[in-house]
Amino acid sequence: MYAHSKLSDESLKKIRLKEIKWQTMLTEWDKWMSFKANKVRNRCRKGIPPAIRPRAWQYLCGSYHLFNQEYGKYQRLLEMPGDPKIISQIKLDIDRQLSNHVMFGSDNTNGKESLYNVLKAYSQMHPEIGYCQAHAPIAAALLIHIPEEQAFWTFVCLCDRYMVDYFKSGLERVKIELNMLFALVKKYQPEIHKHMVKCKTEPLYFAVDWFMCLYTRNLPWSTVLRIWDMFFFEGVKVIFRIALTIFELLLGDSQSRDRLNSFDKLMECLRKLPQNIVSEEVLIKHSLRYTFITKQELIKLYKTQLKCMELSTS
Repeated sequence: MYAHSKLSDESLKKIRLKEIKWQTMLTEWDKWMSFKANKVRNRCRKGIPPAIRPRAWQYLCGSYHLFNQEYGKYQRLLEMPGDPKIISQIKLDIDRQLSNHVMFGSDNTNGKESLYNVLKAYSQMHPEIGYCQAHAPIAAALLIHIPEEQAFWTFVCLCDRYMVDYFKSGLERVKIELNMLFALVKKYQPEIHKHMVKCKTEPLYFAVDWFMCLYTRNLPWSTVLRIWDMFFFEGVKVIFRIALTIFELLLGDSQSRDRLNSFDKLMECLRKLPQNIVSEEVLIKHSLRYTFITKQELIKLYKTQLKCMELSTS
């Protein structure tokens, strides 16, 4: 998976240097997070070396603690019978996940079995949530990098700490955050906001997958990994930053807005994003222009949008 045979000697040296830096951080993780967290954040933004990524993700989200603290619980969850309806839905969805990847191709039953196990165990752990179709691509992406049981606890951290309430019935939290995104577009990209309003388009129509599946269904794999590297450290801010960057690259100039001048044209482009804007090099670099968006701003926006939603339903 981590072969570097096509890279130049200079590129290999850079990768190995990054690996050494990350290994050093991981051996003294608590100290780095306590005293040099900004340095860790910046290294996440530059991209975690592939060979280090599985371990780094677990340290960043804290799942390596859960794995040790909850030893044996995963096996107990798997031994429980499960809700027949949920089990049936999971089995239906497994074949749809990353089928072009060798781990989940038609001939690989081990990868599919691991995916089934992770999804079933989570549905047992959280019967109030059960199973959501957006769970599958996230769990599959983790399993490509992390062994099954560790992947499960990493999945638990993502769902329970980073994506709080995303998967509850009615998707209220996701709807609020998509409204927050549109408010950010209005504030920081007013011309794009005007254009989207003119075309009668808003994030709720096309960006549910962006948030609920962490871009796994929408962007090239190398780009997704770089987004996740940042997401594991910075959280949901990254999802907003990437969305704003997509809008800027797609609709940032008047010629593009003139070309995508109707609901159908704009929706088609948003659902199948052009390759020239979604590459790792372009999208990640441009997204770092939006690091001024803070957690505090998002909290304030959330409260505003929640109040608006409550008033509209009262």
